[in-house]
Amino acid sequence: MAGREKTALCRPLPLSHLKQQAESLTFSTSRRSLLLAFLVLLLSSVSLAQETEAAQAITAELRANQNAQALTDADKVLKASPSDCRILTLRGIALLRMGQQGEARASFDRALKFCPQSLPALEGAAQIDYAAHAPDAAALLERILAQRPDDPTTHAMLGALDFQHGNCAAAITHFAKSSALIEHSEEAQREYAACLFTEDQPQQAIELFQQLATQDASETNLVTLAYVQWKSKDNAAALRTLAALLASTDAGSRVYSLAAQIAEDSNDTPHAVQWLRTAILKDPHDPENYLLFATLSFNHASYQVGIDMVNTGIQQIPDSARLFLARGVLEVQLSKIDAAVSDFQKAHALDPKLSFAQDAMGMVHSQQHDAAGSLAIFRAQAAAHPGDPLLQYLYAEALSEQDQTSGEENLKLAIAAVKKSLELEPGYQSARDLYCKLLLQTENYNEVIHQAEIALKNDPTDQSALYQQMQAERRLGNKEAVTAMVARLNDLKQKEKAAQVRYQLSDTQPQNSTP
Repeated sequence: MAGREKTALCRPLPLSHLKQQAESLTFSTSRRSLLLAFLVLLLSSVSLAQETEAAQAITAELRANQNAQALTDADKVLKASPSDCRILTLRGIALLRMGQQGEARASFDRALKFCPQSLPALEGAAQIDYAAHAPDAAALLERILAQRPDDPTTHAMLGALDFQHGNCAAAITHFAKSSALIEHSEEAQREYAACLFTEDQPQQAIELFQQLATQDASETNLVTLAYVQWKSKDNAAALRTLAALLASTDAGSRVYSLAAQIAEDSNDTPHAVQWLRTAILKDPHDPENYLLFATLSFNHASYQVGIDMVNTGIQQIPDSARLFLARGVLEVQLSKIDAAVSDFQKAHALDPKLSFAQDAMGMVHSQQHDAAGSLAIFRAQAAAHPGDPLLQYLYAEALSEQDQTSGEENLKLAIAAVKKSLELEPGYQSARDLYCKLLLQTENYNEVIHQAEIALKNDPTDQSALYQQMQAERRLGNKEAVTAMVARLNDLKQKEKAAQVRYQLSDTQPQNSTP
């Protein structure tokens, strides 16, 4: 490989998977504390609005935690006055305290039907939606801010929602307006710091993470701090942060995995190997550690060592497509072409959306196998297996990697091969992306746009398809469309970066964290 450039077999997890990680986060302590603060405000807001004797009596019952009695009395009043939004709101609070969220939400909705600007009813509905991760929560909170623009609890809740949705710019604004409140929530501070880092404010992020680690030197806080220090190019500080954990026998797999990546980045390969082996022993069912070992083996031309370790990983995780892909790449380096193609096919069968363009082909064309040799291999395989969409795609990719002086004929062959791949498997996203790229070279810009739209319909986060479509629109002179696509592409990149940070944070949560 030219210049011995390091190649990553294990790229960051796809955005869709990272989103799933973020969405699966447990109902955290910070969310509970924010909701508790919100409930106190809710009852206070209701009490300030009360005028009738019945409402005052029900409020007193709620304050005395006599929720069942408050519900009974509210229902009596509503028989005579079914549109009394104050009583409907108090009824919702009683139901909420009794754990009947669905009925409570319905009661708040009825209150808002008659009194759309009722702050207590908005707060009750927002509390339920926030706890349930419902999509309407943000809109309700924004309606509250319209009436109470400086409320720190509402800002903190919106900040947490923006963080979960990858909108770190907005999250920072809300967190900054609720700083006094989030000082009492470790997780909210962690989310705030993560967003600062995502939005290219690394020093402020490090300071906040350091503060968290000083207050509580937990594995979560130390690993997160070390991760941000490493990504901010301060490897020495990152390893110092991990030192105490590395000296402990109780540290988790991710501690050693992160330390290994930092060590390799610092050209300390012996420690990288040592810590990766420990990480694998700590958690033999985590595919990331085997992939990191495969990458390290590839970068140092220790291909068989890498294959041996990946074999161990496949025994532990036989359905991991990326492990088969990694083994195939290493096998190519040892001229085990049949075995490599078999592994590529297995990887494709397990995960048809897995990108072979970046992972496999980039490493097939390594220092031991020139492009012409690789092309001959995939031409023969594609001819031998005309009904295999993966091999047609790999052949097209190999053709596209040829030197530009190879002429128009290779481009035509590549387009024919990738079209055949898509005919065999229309949903093959990597093949669709390659088709867009090749069409752009033929200056068939309208067809590029058409194919990119198909790809983006299948996957709205497909940055490759969006980029090719943007290039086609630019060459057609559609400035307005290009401007919109540049903004969309930047937004996808920011969300991908934010998602990677969210995954890092969730991945370091202790296993016994409070659900």
